[in-house]
Amino acid sequence: MLPSEPTTSESRLCTACGLCCDGVLFHIVRLQPKDSVKSLEALGVKLSRKKSEPYFKQPCTLLHACTCTQYASRPARCRAFECRQLKGMANGELTETEALRNIEDAKVRVAQIEALLCEAGNAAVHLPLADRYAQVLSSEIDVPDPAHRLLAHRMAELECVLNENFRDVPSKFDSLRN
Repeated sequence: MLPSEPTTSESRLCTACGLCCDGVLFHIVRLQPKDSVKSLEALGVKLSRKKSEPYFKQPCTLLHACTCTQYASRPARCRAFECRQLKGMANGELTETEALRNIEDAKVRVAQIEALLCEAGNAAVHLPLADRYAQVLSSEIDVPDPAHRLLAHRMAELECVLNENFRDVPSKFDSLRN
């Protein structure tokens, strides 16, 4: 995410989106050796470890209204990530208007899924979207079958959009599709 005054098409795109930080595209960010664990913890980022490698869960606590509050000192993975929208604009395959339209489409889909998740009893917005979806699938909450089917359908559609327009590699949650 970029500073509060977006001046380039890339920065305008990022500050309109936030999907890479809000738990929609990714569920965790693995830290790299050059990242400062102490600095991130001092900022209030809760770190966990997997096979002794530090990571933090999405949505990122440093994200505020589609802007990273610690942009200048963000982790290496965050610095390196460029979604397909940014790459498409850089190589001339997309205009800024087309990319913004793709972002809006994805965000509308996310909002529909979030509403369905809330209807199914999961309002845990502090968790990644796919994790919330998996919780609803595995929960004992009695969700009517048509609602379950609609949620599964919307999630599968969103995953297709994310893989086509934002990710470079398929999500591990692709297996959730029906």
